[in-house]
Amino acid sequence: MREPAEDAPVMEPKVPAQPAAAPAPVVPPRPLSDFAAAVGFLTLLPIGRTWKDGRTPRSVGWYAWVGWVLAAITVVPLFFVQGYLGKPDTLHALLYAVLVVGAWALLTRFLHWDGLADTFDGLWGGQTPERRLEIMRDSRIGSFGAAAMGLIALVQVAAVTILISRGLLWPLLVAPVVARFSASLAAWELPAARREGLGLTAMGHAGTYERLVAGAGVFLLIGLLSFGVASRQFVLVTGAGLIAGLVVPRTLSKPVGGMTGDLFGATVLLVETLVFLVGAVIL
Repeated sequence: MREPAEDAPVMEPKVPAQPAAAPAPVVPPRPLSDFAAAVGFLTLLPIGRTWKDGRTPRSVGWYAWVGWVLAAITVVPLFFVQGYLGKPDTLHALLYAVLVVGAWALLTRFLHWDGLADTFDGLWGGQTPERRLEIMRDSRIGSFGAAAMGLIALVQVAAVTILISRGLLWPLLVAPVVARFSASLAAWELPAARREGLGLTAMGHAGTYERLVAGAGVFLLIGLLSFGVASRQFVLVTGAGLIAGLVVPRTLSKPVGGMTGDLFGATVLLVETLVFLVGAVIL
């Protein structure tokens, strides 16, 4: 029997081609459930914590509407107080400002404040993206984070005091809505810095449903305020908030290569603060 030549081609068995993986099923929109999931995720209100059929809700587009919930709980009562008692003096305005800022922090479980502290600890305390992300994962608050929380809290309370003392409450409606709309845009337009974590649940492409819902939250704001607010003032304050909503998350995410849950929280607070600040200075 002849031996096969050493350079003879070796015939390898054919492996049947594997069928292509089926695309992930598209989750149908369920507006009430999606809205409840957004409220439950961003606040301590006990709704939307369990998801029907175990499906992931399409809730990111509803973040601006969570801003409406916060405004309804805290700002709407101020309209009634102002209508009954008139514009408050400075001390009463300071008290109302502390209550509003504190109520928002409490209602959101201090989620955004924790993100703000972790963000500034990481961005100012690390020299590389990996080290910054490592610091941001640490549950302890460092000096940079504590300083950022204190400064933002002081600016918010001071600016809101000025607005309330002047009888200008509408910027307190603009701030929570525009800030959370900015978080939705960042979730859709920017990459994730990690492959795990709380922020990853918000990331992904936005469909028509999400964009319509998010846009409706802002257009409702425009529609309601366009009747009682000078157009120039409204454009300046709201425009500043929308511009900040585009610039802030991109600036924060650049040093770490993408968005994280902490950066979402910092974005919300910084955009809110800028709206308050612009309103207090120019109105």
